[in-house]
Amino acid sequence: MSMPANPITRRLALPGWSVLRFGLTLVAGALLVAAIITGALVVFWIGIPVAVAVFLAIRLWANSQRRIIGEQLGVQIPAPYRVRPKARLDQQALWLVREAATWRDVAWLSIDATLGFLVNLLYLGVFGIAVYYLVQPLLLVTIFESAPIPVVNDFGFYDFDTPAKTLMLVPLAIACGAAWWRWGELFLRWYSHLGVLLLGPTSKALLTARVTELRQSRDQTADHAAAELRRIERDLHDGAQARIAALSLTLGMAEELLHHDKPEQAASLVGEARQACSDALEEIRQLVRGIHPPVLADRGFTGALQAMALDHPLPVSVVDRLVDKLPQPLEAAAYFATNEVLTNITKHAEARQVQVIVGRAGDRVVIEVRDDGRGGAVIAPGGGLDGVRNRLAAFDGTLDVESPEGGPTLVTMTIPAATVDRGGADNPAEAAAG
Repeated sequence: MSMPANPITRRLALPGWSVLRFGLTLVAGALLVAAIITGALVVFWIGIPVAVAVFLAIRLWANSQRRIIGEQLGVQIPAPYRVRPKARLDQQALWLVREAATWRDVAWLSIDATLGFLVNLLYLGVFGIAVYYLVQPLLLVTIFESAPIPVVNDFGFYDFDTPAKTLMLVPLAIACGAAWWRWGELFLRWYSHLGVLLLGPTSKALLTARVTELRQSRDQTADHAAAELRRIERDLHDGAQARIAALSLTLGMAEELLHHDKPEQAASLVGEARQACSDALEEIRQLVRGIHPPVLADRGFTGALQAMALDHPLPVSVVDRLVDKLPQPLEAAAYFATNEVLTNITKHAEARQVQVIVGRAGDRVVIEVRDDGRGGAVIAPGGGLDGVRNRLAAFDGTLDVESPEGGPTLVTMTIPAATVDRGGADNPAEAAAG
């Protein structure tokens, strides 16, 4: 459930959200009492498992608050927790106590159990007064004609004890309704923004998470680069180098035959050597093409995609919405990532046709690959799509897969072009290896 986009519908839906938030404030009060009692019991051994249970319950409550407040404000509030270690119960309790996010949750718990209770009570009270006193005269002259006038109509200075007198409360209802309509949403949004400040990660936590992510991306890129260099070395050693060594032996034998006046046999060996030379040259060309395809340098990224589409066993259409040339490292990374996705489609999708759409969204390059296959594609660790994701991570890129069972499948690759311009690899081979 999320807040409606229409302003009128959103205001009308807010009382229901406020009732939900009001219920959570009652839960917050119960958890706050439990936390205080647990603090007194933690000096005994029995208090340790209770403390862990209470802290985990507070986290569940805080996560529900993040989801509800995020849907109300139309933002995403990520959980700022670190990964919980697998340790003894007392060590987990100590870890929970030492984590700053735990105490931020407790701080919001205290605020929501007190200030949140008053905020939602005031909002629902103003709304309830507006609705109640607006419809009360109508109810008293229809459904509840013989019922006594409610005691809530006794204001001390004057008792609105007849249906006619209750009409004098209609202006109060209209004033409360106008205040609720005009300021009620702003009031709740102000309080929700206060929750975002405490429930969301701090700038230090975001920076730490970002550094960790970049470190992992760097390590993955280094591992992929090392594996790519080993592959190139292995291909050279087992392929071209072996052919050139055989070529050298063949030419040596031909030379020896010439010395023994056997020109026909020598010519035959020279012909074999020429063929071996051609084969070695072709292997080297294929190896170079795997490092950085010449078509990228000749025709650019979209031209290389079109050439790839022509060689693909499935019908592939390329939609080019780029208006400028991409940096070489980004071209290489995007080319090989797209090639890997198309290879996965050929192997697993059972598709009949594929469409590749390339464009920009601000300073980001977006590549969408659609197929009409059987669907069910997932990013499995060690799989082809996981390799694509790791390749893109070197450029701070992302990979998203939408693939319901039965298809169709949409793979979206997004790469910030600005980051490549500022800090991309200078060598296209390095980008391809990454």
